Amino acid sequence: MANIFQSVGKGWKRLWEKNKRGKLFAVAMVGTIVSLLSLWELMVMFETEPLKDYPIPLVEQLNEWAWLTLIIGGIIAIGGWLYYHDHNKNYKRFHELMDTDSKAQFVRNIDEIEELALDLGPDFERQVMEKRKEFRVKTR
Repeated sequence: MANIFQSVGKGWKRLWEKNKRGKLFAVAMVGTIVSLLSLWELMVMFETEPLKDYPIPLVEQLNEWAWLTLIIGGIIAIGGWLYYHDHNKNYKRFHELMDTDSKAQFVRNIDEIEELALDLGPDFERQVMEKRKEFRVKTR
């Protein structure tokens, strides 16, 4: 009997892989916004001069939790931005390697191209397969 939960993880993975750049950007922005709102609340709480008269209504409820949300938001923001930068770097490198008209150069870089395609997602793996067919390079 097949495990009904076996395909559930694959669906979430496909959903995440589909538009990873946009989702990473959204995660980084959420972390940044949470950090900034927590920082604002801490500045209001400690009666920092320019901000003490401008509390934000919903953020005002954080009180002592502002420190925790600042730390969590900071971790999410830093991690999100680093991962977003790494993804963009891999994306750029992948397209640099794929924009070749030389079969020899493609074959020379095939290991790096396949590794980048695995990191970037299934759409990029399809592009590698199409390029292999175009150059008639056999799959290992």
